[in-house]
Amino acid sequence: MPELEAHTKGRDVLLMFEKDIGPAIAFACDYNDTMHMAKTAEMIRCQLATTKTTFSGSLVSEDIDDSIPPPLLQLVKMIEHGPDIKSQLDNVSTKSDLALAQLLMFNYHTNSQKVTVQQRHSADRETPFFVYLGLLLFAKTRKRHLIDTLFQHGLCISYDRVLEISTQLGEAVVERYLNEGVVCPPLLKGKVFTTAAVDNIDHNPSSTTSKSSFHGTGISIFQHPMKDNIGVRRDELILPTHKPKSKKVPELPAIYMNMKPAYLKTKPEPLILPDDITNILNHDYLFMSLQNEYEWLNTLLP
Repeated sequence: MPELEAHTKGRDVLLMFEKDIGPAIAFACDYNDTMHMAKTAEMIRCQLATTKTTFSGSLVSEDIDDSIPPPLLQLVKMIEHGPDIKSQLDNVSTKSDLALAQLLMFNYHTNSQKVTVQQRHSADRETPFFVYLGLLLFAKTRKRHLIDTLFQHGLCISYDRVLEISTQLGEAVVERYLNEGVVCPPLLKGKVFTTAAVDNIDHNPSSTTSKSSFHGTGISIFQHPMKDNIGVRRDELILPTHKPKSKKVPELPAIYMNMKPAYLKTKPEPLILPDDITNILNHDYLFMSLQNEYEWLNTLLP
């Protein structure tokens, strides 16, 4: 059989036709690549299983780096920019690298799940980007359908989780108000020049009933940091460990919302000024002073 060839493998001898060698080698190469991908995926999944991250009250860059296993980020960078050493050294972690790595982390499941209509995500693997995206959409739109649609596609946290985080933040802010004894936004920095603008807030002031009209005061606070003084950052909010009983943000204590009316019990006495201040306020004296100033200015002119 001239087309049959013998190939030795240890003590075994494999008999193969020459026309079948090419497909067999190609199949072996494909199988070898599949094995490499399976080993890589298993290694990355082991890293994902041991990494835990959840929303702690802040969304700074340090939290993003801590929420992603380094091998996962390295693999994403290799896929995007190339596996060679030069590409890895020249390219730092871009926003797309961090977003894709967080996406894989957010949608990771320990065990294989059946495809269902309702998606579920573990709170222990909530990466900062998808928490930020859910909170941003809630602040801009307040639309449950939009947030839940992105949640079903694995692109952000659910609407119920957004409400839960919002309630936890509200409880933490109110708790800080009570501890400090003053209502102060947690984002304000200390030891930096600060100004405030105060203005009335009037709605339908011509109404004859208090139900449809409103009168209040709005205070806007502005901080002016300098290059040599950017201010002192306050401590981060500490979220409560317990799960909130409701999804409604708690209100401020009554002492911050209700103010006692201020009024005078007796008629104030007339203000009596000293004699020297009375003379200064005299109309004739002021007129003479202004006339003298005018004549003195004329002497200075050429």
